[in-house]
Amino acid sequence: MSTRQEMLAAATVADPRWAAVVARDARADGSFFYSVKTTGVYCQPSCAARPARPENVAFHASAEDAERAGFRPCRRCKPDQPAPAQRQAELVSRLCRHIEAAEQPP
Repeated sequence: MSTRQEMLAAATVADPRWAAVVARDARADGSFFYSVKTTGVYCQPSCAARPARPENVAFHASAEDAERAGFRPCRRCKPDQPAPAQRQAELVSRLCRHIEAAEQPP
């Protein structure tokens, strides 16, 4: 590993956001995103994908920032979509409206 890579890795490991990525902390989702230079993707901190090497990681304040930097959304954690809990709440809400509008209760 070159000195530059070692410095990048050390800076990443020292960043508190790296601890959230390593722990796959869902509480950090939405507060920042991280990208992996070798794969060209960006993820939520809780992404279940294999952990990247710290020297290949960059942090971004938003999904838009990561995309402007040339990264695409991860297909596993889908950071460009609403959180799963939000998607489920919207689905339940739509189903409730559908039931309320039905002529006969199910």
